[in-house]
Amino acid sequence: MKAPTITAPLDMRQSALLEFSADIANFKIRRSDRARYLSIQVHPPGVVEVVVPRRMAVREVESFVNAHANWIRETCAGMSRRHLDPGTEPPSKISLSAMDREWSVSYNPNPQARLRVAESNTALEVFGASDDAARRRALLNWLRRKARAFMVPAVGALALQTGLRPRAIQIRAQRSRWGSCSSNKTLSLNLCLLFQEPELVRYLLIHELCHLRQMNHSPRFWTLVEQFSPGGRLLDQRLNDGWTRIPGWLLTEL
Repeated sequence: MKAPTITAPLDMRQSALLEFSADIANFKIRRSDRARYLSIQVHPPGVVEVVVPRRMAVREVESFVNAHANWIRETCAGMSRRHLDPGTEPPSKISLSAMDREWSVSYNPNPQARLRVAESNTALEVFGASDDAARRRALLNWLRRKARAFMVPAVGALALQTGLRPRAIQIRAQRSRWGSCSSNKTLSLNLCLLFQEPELVRYLLIHELCHLRQMNHSPRFWTLVEQFSPGGRLLDQRLNDGWTRIPGWLLTEL
C-alpha cells in the first residue's frame, strides 16, 4: 500500500476553475508533494480529481483542465449512465452481495443520541445523525466493521486451503484498489468488496494471497492464481466493472 499523499486545497478564489467546477457535481483539486505532473482522474460515478504538483501556478492548472474539458464531461456522463446507483443521499436499504444480506435503513435524528448504528437481522437504525454527511459517515463505519467481521475469517479459510498466510489484514475504504499485499505480508482489503458477488470476492482474496509468494504479475503469479481460482483472469476482468455496483452515497465518502 502506498503511503498517503499529503494534500492541500488549491486556492481557486480568483480562478476560472470555479465556473468549470460548477458544471461537475463532484470536482476536486488537490495539491500533492509527490506529484511531478498534472493529472486528471475520473472515478465512478463521475467524481473528477485533478492532482496538482505542489508549486504549480493556478493558470497552468486552468489551461490543463480546459484542454481536457470535453473529455472530462464525456467520461463523467458515460460513468453516470453505467453506474447502478449514482445518488449521494443516504440509502433506505443496503444490499451486500458478498454476504447475500440486505438491511432496510432508517434514521433517528435525535441530537442528544450518540452517533451509532443499531443492527438487527434485517434492519439498521442510525441514531444521532441529523445531516446526510453524518449519516453517510456512520454507515461507512458500520461497513468497515462488517467488512472485517466477514473478510478476516474468509482470508483465514483460504489461507488453510492454499498454505498462504498473511501476517496481518487491514480493512480500507478506497476508490482505486480492491486490495493489495505489502512486502511485510500485510493484506489491505477494500470494504467495497462487500458489494461484489461471492466468487469475485473469493478470487480477489486469492489474488492477494498469491502475492505473498509472487510480488508481481508474472506468468508464475498467474499460474499460482489459476491453481486456486480457475478462470482467474476472467474474474479479474469482471472486477473492472465492480465500481459500477458501489452505491453513490458510499463513493462520496471514499
